Amino acid sequence: MIQTQIGELIVGAYLRVINDCELVSYNQRSKEAGRQMELDVLGVKSTNGEQTVYACEVVTHIRGSLYSGSPDEEGWWSKYGNESYQHSLERMFHKFEEDYDLVTDVFDDAEEYRFQFWSPYVSEGHLTDGLEEMTQQFESDYDESIELVINGEYNNRVSELRERASETKKSFDEPAFRFFQILAHMREE
Repeated sequence: MIQTQIGELIVGAYLRVINDCELVSYNQRSKEAGRQMELDVLGVKSTNGEQTVYACEVVTHIRGSLYSGSPDEEGWWSKYGNESYQHSLERMFHKFEEDYDLVTDVFDDAEEYRFQFWSPYVSEGHLTDGLEEMTQQFESDYDESIELVINGEYNNRVSELRERASETKKSFDEPAFRFFQILAHMREE
């Protein structure tokens, strides 16, 4: 069993509290034998009989890099920096391809799919440029976009979550949100 990481809990709290998802699931795996894919955070929101499915990949490395390693194959990512950057881009792209297959299969009648990549600190330059191309390539291949919630946008969303935590004492059964509530509601004496 995979333990849910704190960065995934933050994203799940955002989906539940800010985006009003009724269902939030972590480290969702395909039940298909032989598929080792894993979706970090899945959120489902139903409004007036219409369903929006959120598929979120989360990397909470705070040193600016995503993954270390070498790319397995040649692809559009080969022009972006060193092998580690290329491997990160290749890995992220393939994760989103797997996410697409999973959510469009399991939630085949959803009206909307929202793919998001969350990371608090991504090095500017080759990596951010590569992520931008990744979103364009994914949209071209799948007719769906990937929203990049990185750097400043990540900070904005966490700030929004912390502000909401300071405004309510209601429990949302999301550990990261509860942590923000505790910090916001501590007594001085």
